[in-house]
Amino acid sequence: MAGLAAQSKGRVAIIAGSGSIPVFVAETLREQGTEPFVIAIEGEADPALQRFEHVTITTAQIGRLMSALNRIKPADVVLVGGVRGRPRLSSLRPDLATVHLLLRVVSKLRSGDDVLLRGVVDMIEEEGFRVRGVHELVPELLAPEGQIAGPQPARSDRDALTTAVAGALALGRLDAGQACVAIGQRIVALEAAEGTDAMLRRVAELRDEGRLPTQRGGVLVKLAKPGQELRADLPTIGPATVENAARAKLSGIAVHAGRALVAEFDETCAKAKDLGVFLVGVVPEAEDLERVGG
Repeated sequence: MAGLAAQSKGRVAIIAGSGSIPVFVAETLREQGTEPFVIAIEGEADPALQRFEHVTITTAQIGRLMSALNRIKPADVVLVGGVRGRPRLSSLRPDLATVHLLLRVVSKLRSGDDVLLRGVVDMIEEEGFRVRGVHELVPELLAPEGQIAGPQPARSDRDALTTAVAGALALGRLDAGQACVAIGQRIVALEAAEGTDAMLRRVAELRDEGRLPTQRGGVLVKLAKPGQELRADLPTIGPATVENAARAKLSGIAVHAGRALVAEFDETCAKAKDLGVFLVGVVPEAEDLERVGG
C-alpha cells in the first residue's frame, strides 16, 4: 500500500449509506472529540447527517469521492450503512485522474457484494488512506455473545438455529447474502439482493398463504460471510428487523457475536422484549449452538 497521505490529526471520514448507524457513529465520534466529515451517498444517507460537515455523492462519482478525501486528508475512513443500488455503467463519468480507479470497480460490478466492497476498500487504501471497520471505531455497536434480549430460546429452537446457521454460512460462501430463516430443520428463506427486511416480509406472506405452518416458530440467523471484508457491510439488525421477525411469526433472531452490528441497541432490545422475540449472539460453531436454549 502507498504511504499514508498527510493526515489531519484524528479526523474521520464517514462514507455514509442508509440506516441509523452512520448517524450514531458521527454523533459518537463528535462526543469523543473527533469531528467527522461525512460523504453522504445520495438517496441513501439520513438527512440528519447534514448537520455535520459533508458532501453528497452518487455511487458513480468515484472522482468526487477521492477529491473529498484528498481535500480533508482524514486519519481514517469508515464505510457505514447500506447501499441498495449499484452504479450503472452508463452513469460512470470519471475524469482522467480517476479512470484507473474506475477500472478497478467496473471489473467487480458483476461480483457479489463482498468482492465489490473489498475492491472499494483496496481502491481507497491504494490512494493512501487508511480504512477501518466501524466496529474498530465504535465497538459498542457489536453484538455480544449469548442472550441479548427477549425470552430465552426454547430447546425446540435448536434445530432451527443449527439449520439456519448452516444455510447462512453456505449462502455467505457464495457471496450472495448474510441471512437465512429456518423452521425446524427446513430452510424457508435465504437473503438475496432484496435485503433482510424484504425477506422477512416474504416469510410473513408465505405464512398468510398457508405455505408455511401458521403457528409461531422458526429463527432468523444473520452472519458475516466466511472470509468477509470486515471493514464494510457487517451484518446489521435493528428495531425493524425485530418487528418484521415478529410479523413473520418467528421465535427469535441470532446474530454473529462480535461480527454483527445492533442499531439503536436499547430500542431493538425493548422491541424484542415487548414482541416476545428472543435475540442472541452466537459464534457459528456446533458446540456454541448446543448451549442455546433452556
